[in-house]
Amino acid sequence: MTSQLSLTSTLNTTSVPLSNQPRLLYLLIETGGGQAGAARMPVQLGLVVDKSDSMLIRIAPLALQQKWIDLGYVREHMVDGVSVLRVDPNKVSPRELQSLPRAIDHVKTALRSAVEALGPNDRCALIVFAGQAVNVLPLSSAGDRRRMLSSIDQIEGLKLGDDTYMGRGLALGLEELQRGANPAAINRLIVLTDGFTLDEADCRVLAQRAKTAGISISTLGLGGSFNEDLMIPMADDTGGHAYNIEDPAEIPAVFQQELNAVQSIAYRNLELKLNVSQGVEVRAAHRVLPTIAHLGTLPMQDRSANLSLGDYELNAPPALLLELLTPPKSMPGGYRLAQLLLAYDDPAGGLTRQAVRQDVVINYTAGPVAEVHNPRVMNIVERVTAFKLQTRALEDAQRGDIPGATRKLQAAATRLLDMGEPELAQTMQDQAQQLAQQGQIAPETAKAARYNTRKLTQKLD
Repeated sequence: MTSQLSLTSTLNTTSVPLSNQPRLLYLLIETGGGQAGAARMPVQLGLVVDKSDSMLIRIAPLALQQKWIDLGYVREHMVDGVSVLRVDPNKVSPRELQSLPRAIDHVKTALRSAVEALGPNDRCALIVFAGQAVNVLPLSSAGDRRRMLSSIDQIEGLKLGDDTYMGRGLALGLEELQRGANPAAINRLIVLTDGFTLDEADCRVLAQRAKTAGISISTLGLGGSFNEDLMIPMADDTGGHAYNIEDPAEIPAVFQQELNAVQSIAYRNLELKLNVSQGVEVRAAHRVLPTIAHLGTLPMQDRSANLSLGDYELNAPPALLLELLTPPKSMPGGYRLAQLLLAYDDPAGGLTRQAVRQDVVINYTAGPVAEVHNPRVMNIVERVTAFKLQTRALEDAQRGDIPGATRKLQAAATRLLDMGEPELAQTMQDQAQQLAQQGQIAPETAKAARYNTRKLTQKLD
């Protein structure tokens, strides 16, 4: 039997002075508990992999790329709308050229490792896409590993056209998982691509369909030419993870990280029910663990809102940060700001719905109050603020507000430096300088900073 989940709420301060003005407070809501080593739930994976021509290019080792560019061994080409560094066959011997890896080689290695890591009750499907999509492996039991491994070997010979239509691959993957629907299993689509897809609208519709069906999507973007404005929301909205892979050699490790995350899920369908007291306003809401994401405007109805937290991974319990505006108070004493209820499905109890409740209380004090701020909460607030500054800077840059974007990036750099993140701070400073001098930011740099800023809160523990 797994142990029950816990719910912890922490305000940035426990006492505030009486005031005739509204007061801004930060509320950190954390989940915890669970028991490692308990029997895990079966997993159903839909692996959806890009096999466009850009995935077949021979890649110079990252350590040699700049040297080979300087020597003229490598030139930039556009393949399927993706900028790739293609090795000049006239400058490198055929033997050396054949020894260079391709992104598809790393993908095949990752797929083989994923198949080997499946448990006896797990199932897997493999879909490959480019201009067209094909179901290489229908949803199959882990007991049929030979068939799974054979399907991986078939990928390279498939002729699927020159364009990239990720939605076609997503549609086949979603169809496979829905066809083999099992309410007692974890259903996860893992999508890898290295470029912009030509059917973004279809991808967004399919992601919403997957969410409704209880299927999460994890997105793996490779290189500097994929659309993170599509890939990140698809993962965030469905309860998956979003990865940025700069070096194709990292693909197997990221696949393994994602598989470990899926196999560590101990509880399903976490939902936080929030009910605020009269006069309390939720000004902003962010998920802060496992990564930072803005949750948008909460759909409050009768001072209540339901927030979906997805599934519960033992090594990455979800957490939220709320900004609350509290009403003026003229009488001292304890005041309940909100009631919280965490509901979830417990597999150990036959997926029965469990719940844990907690009140959030602030103490109003007459006279001067020496406020003591909770360091953990304020540390998270600082990281969320850096995330917001970077996000708004990119939005400003897209609108053409270069001065506004530059100021926000400089402010983010200062905060990051103060919190002990010198490398990311330098990246922000470099972006600010690029904007000021060139009016734009290199896409690869912007992507890396955006994904890294989302992970700032992971470093607290």
